[in-house]
Amino acid sequence: MAIKTKAAHDLLKAIKVSEVEMVYKSKSSEKPRLTSSADIYKALLDVWDMGQIEYRESAKLVLLNSAMRCLGVITISEGGLRETSVDVRMVMQAALLANASVLCLAHNHPSGNTRPSADDDRLTERLKKACDVLGITLVDHIVVTGNAYYSYNDEGRL
Repeated sequence: MAIKTKAAHDLLKAIKVSEVEMVYKSKSSEKPRLTSSADIYKALLDVWDMGQIEYRESAKLVLLNSAMRCLGVITISEGGLRETSVDVRMVMQAALLANASVLCLAHNHPSGNTRPSADDDRLTERLKKACDVLGITLVDHIVVTGNAYYSYNDEGRL
């Protein structure tokens, strides 16, 4: 289809496409291996703002390579006292951009109760399906408190 007007041509020239740059600098052997829910929980406590863990619910994503070496931990969302919204598309975007092969979703319960809610169960199922489509392993979904955690994997729920 030909551009018929100068205005249309100028508009197309003004539209710019963002470029994503991928850079991998660290050596895989320098990254910690997180091979159990206990390892992941300890890593999460190292990066979680402990002043907020009993105040505001938030969700974090642990990104791992196929050797279970941690590529990073990112905050997916921050909410209020009783909930935080996790957009599965944002989780998958982060996984793809990090070139992660394995994921662990984690969120805290400010109440101190580690028992997952029905909403937590539904989110886990949606995320598992999305991971399956993309060939990424959802290794766990962990509910975190300051002194305990619940692991979907350890409980045989993945």
